[in-house]
Amino acid sequence: MPFVDSVSRMDEACLRVFGREVTYLPEAGGQATVRAVFQPAREAEDASPGVYAVLFVRLSDLPAAPVRGDEVEVGGARYKVFDMEADAEGAAVLRLRQVK
Repeated sequence: MPFVDSVSRMDEACLRVFGREVTYLPEAGGQATVRAVFQPAREAEDASPGVYAVLFVRLSDLPAAPVRGDEVEVGGARYKVFDMEADAEGAAVLRLRQVK
């Protein structure tokens, strides 16, 4: 099995076991319910507001490629995407700040 396929299968397993349903709201409009792994308060930042959360998703599950300014609703709280890190195997980590 090629490496890319192995990584993709591992991503799917992680999302199935650790993921939860979240609502993805692209800045361009529309929305989609996707399965993602959400980690609140992941790391401290040097600048305010001080802490950010992360969301692990498969890019193919999103309605469009993620961009800064997209929003995610998780458990009634809304977060704004401020940074993204995609990998070559089709997954991404989105860094989020809670919208107040």
